[in-house]
Amino acid sequence: MHVPLQSALQFASLDQQRQLLDKQAADLRSLIHKELAPQLIEYELGKVSHQVPQLDESEVPRSQAAAMFSAVLGLDKALEELDSSDLFHLYDWVGADQRNPYRQTPSQPLTSTHEPVEAALVPRAVDRFFEWVRSPSFADLHAIQQMSLSQMRLYEIHPFPKYSQLTVSLFSYYFLLKADYLVPLYEVGELAKFYQALGQAFMLSSEALVHFNLQACQRAYEHVLSRISHSG
Repeated sequence: MHVPLQSALQFASLDQQRQLLDKQAADLRSLIHKELAPQLIEYELGKVSHQVPQLDESEVPRSQAAAMFSAVLGLDKALEELDSSDLFHLYDWVGADQRNPYRQTPSQPLTSTHEPVEAALVPRAVDRFFEWVRSPSFADLHAIQQMSLSQMRLYEIHPFPKYSQLTVSLFSYYFLLKADYLVPLYEVGELAKFYQALGQAFMLSSEALVHFNLQACQRAYEHVLSRISHSG
């Protein structure tokens, strides 16, 4: 899998913001629930109906999406222990009650550069993704890179017949949370920009997607730090 070439300097500002927040707030999860979760869930629900509305994925209730996000917040496995069962557990929240949750039919491309994995190859593709996630080379990446590459590969695989986008997107936040970062603060108006960056990532150029996610994470820190300053 392609690994972006961003230098550590690109993430220096974000890491400084994280250190500053660590000094001012003790309960990161509570801050995320209060300050970031509502808009993040709104963004994700908007995303699933933006690109392929014919899949009718917008029927997920907000409360269900919130429960899925809470499940990601509660996922406390170490990176080297992560496996496909963690992705399945998240998918269970949207009614995956069948023995084999993977899609059995072709998937419609999300962008002009998207070539979804053949249905018969999805199980192996997911297993190989998690093998890579557990590898030392993946552990050496910055959490923003890990999240972005997770989005790229799992979106490319499109593992589930329904709600695949929502499940994959929410699951990708694990990589930020396990490294004690805030989740991103996106804007619904940025959806087209996200799909443009994702399309470039499908062509093995993930820099735009990493930058998109980095900006949203920096926005989250600016928002939370500002709220703490005003409340103090």
